[in-house]
Amino acid sequence: MDSRYPKWVFEILNRLVLPDAWQAEAIQHARNGRDVVLDAPTGAGKTFVVEKLVDAGTYSRQVIYTAPTRALANDKYAEWKRKGWRVGISTGDLTQDPDSPVLVGTLEAVQRRALERPPDLLVLDEYQWLGHTDRGNHYEGLVMALPVPVRLLLLSGSVANPAEVTHWLRRLGRPAETVSHRERPVPLEEVDGDALARRVPSNIEGFWARCLTGALRDDLGPILVFAPHRKDAEKIAKGLARDLPPCDALNLTPDQAALAGSDLAKVLAQRVTWHHSGMTYAQRAALVEPLAKAGQLRVVVSTLGLGSGINFSLRSVLITQGTFHQDGIQRQIPPQDILQMCGRAGRRGMDEVGFYIASRDSPRLGQGRAMPLKRAPALPWASLLGAIGTSDQPREEALRWGARFFAREPIRLGCEETHRDDPASLPCGLATDTARARLVKRTKRPFKGCRDCLHKPACLKLPPGPSLLWHWTRIGVLDKRLRLTPRGEIVRSFLGPEGLALAAIVEDAEYDPAEAILDLINLFAGDRFAGEEPRWAGRLARSCQKIYGNFQIDGYLEGGVPPAYGFGACQVLRDLLNRAQRKSQLAGEHAGVGDIDRLLIEWRSLLRQILAAPAWDIPRWLLIREQAGRWMELSPPPLPPELPPLAPWQTGAVSHRIRWS
Repeated sequence: MDSRYPKWVFEILNRLVLPDAWQAEAIQHARNGRDVVLDAPTGAGKTFVVEKLVDAGTYSRQVIYTAPTRALANDKYAEWKRKGWRVGISTGDLTQDPDSPVLVGTLEAVQRRALERPPDLLVLDEYQWLGHTDRGNHYEGLVMALPVPVRLLLLSGSVANPAEVTHWLRRLGRPAETVSHRERPVPLEEVDGDALARRVPSNIEGFWARCLTGALRDDLGPILVFAPHRKDAEKIAKGLARDLPPCDALNLTPDQAALAGSDLAKVLAQRVTWHHSGMTYAQRAALVEPLAKAGQLRVVVSTLGLGSGINFSLRSVLITQGTFHQDGIQRQIPPQDILQMCGRAGRRGMDEVGFYIASRDSPRLGQGRAMPLKRAPALPWASLLGAIGTSDQPREEALRWGARFFAREPIRLGCEETHRDDPASLPCGLATDTARARLVKRTKRPFKGCRDCLHKPACLKLPPGPSLLWHWTRIGVLDKRLRLTPRGEIVRSFLGPEGLALAAIVEDAEYDPAEAILDLINLFAGDRFAGEEPRWAGRLARSCQKIYGNFQIDGYLEGGVPPAYGFGACQVLRDLLNRAQRKSQLAGEHAGVGDIDRLLIEWRSLLRQILAAPAWDIPRWLLIREQAGRWMELSPPPLPPELPPLAPWQTGAVSHRIRWS
């Protein structure tokens, strides 16, 4: 230390973190009023750019930061609270200090606020979710509808075509720049897991125990293992806790042991755990994640689905196999998911090298790569219905929006040819290409007006395939003139298909609103709670099918029912509200306590959205709002649980290296 300067100077310099060149470039573009598409590997420091912009007081109005999952939003909220920031959170189930200078949340929870009270900066972390089957349309719709003065910062490390995203933003009239950085902060090496397994004593049984024993012997721990499904994750973790060579036991406090439960506590004692969405929030946030970040665990076995929902890295990563089963079909893990999981290997500032352990059935390190981002098939109904259905020139408005999507060519919404003709001048009066094409080609009960119509040759050339505007007129959210119907008013007030279900309830005069409000929880259940019953059973499904028939519309209807619908969740809710059973008693083979917690969160979030929607002068809608308000009072969302802190003996990193004498 140079004696010419006081000690405090060096302490300040040690705390000073200067941006890398690529981070500095992104910061400068943002300060110059540009949107930034930031492309950098997992763990490289993308959110550092956000922190520098906030710390410098770049923005006078709010900064909204969105994460793809509630868990990641909670992590970032807690991290920035520890920094001393005034920060709020909004995740659907939890809203605290929403007017803070920085607001963290999931995209769906903050979308309405971002449009109605535009911030100075909107950050979309992991923006590759724009291509997600179920939620991509929400991301796309928000970007399309966002006022141009709001600056955007898009962060990802798994998109191969960030320049195309920048070009899209420019098409929307937004000044945008791309900043790319491909070098990982911690380099990755591939290790042969099969060779590791061969070089351990013969008394260690089971492939995974032998493989990971070899890895720990070579000082590759701690290790993050990805398994296809929850059962696999728990089975592997229990086997490792049993078969790995003994270690210094991890002692839990009484509060931690009660939180874990006997099964999880037993494996944690051997510094092993599983990690999946069926666990409770408290188990993940107070035990697994902080212990893993502290270096206390030698192996964490997670599910593939949490590949983008994990906010910690370990020295090594192993993926047990390159395939998984979904809907009864064996599928390959996508390259971008492999890239993201492998990106969790190597801890910046702790490891000089990260390791990927390739086993006999796992993908190779080179198979992980960024993939071109493509928009999801589903369209953002809420934005489109509001723009088209309320316009004096709906067909022209549809053409304008059709050219705004993240696509190389305008998306045909269904009036590309018809917009040239006044529907009032047509004998059929139809306003969509699809409807005209199907009518003119109809052989059963042909429309007489087509016989001598001057437009018949043109109609015969129109595409008869389903289109958005045709779907909307067929399911009654737009009328024949493409104006919003009362049903459409309800549908456009909700981001997803929940509005379709609510409209069905409103129109089913025999459906008791008091029962319907509880049945709404089925909209988020999937196939986890149906048991032996058909997934599409139940009064709510029948009401939807009565109105929407057997329509198939990407992201909104499957056989006339919202696609995430699943019977059985409503009975779980009733049992909980009546205190007939506890969550742990209702959990089963396919659904854990964490799944029940998620259901309750989604249900309460929908009740909140119902109360935030307009109070239309429709008697049954007002009854539904009344029931929503009643249940919000009777079953308010629980406060965030008090999470027990790590004990002093759990805060320091532990060497997990296995040594034999």
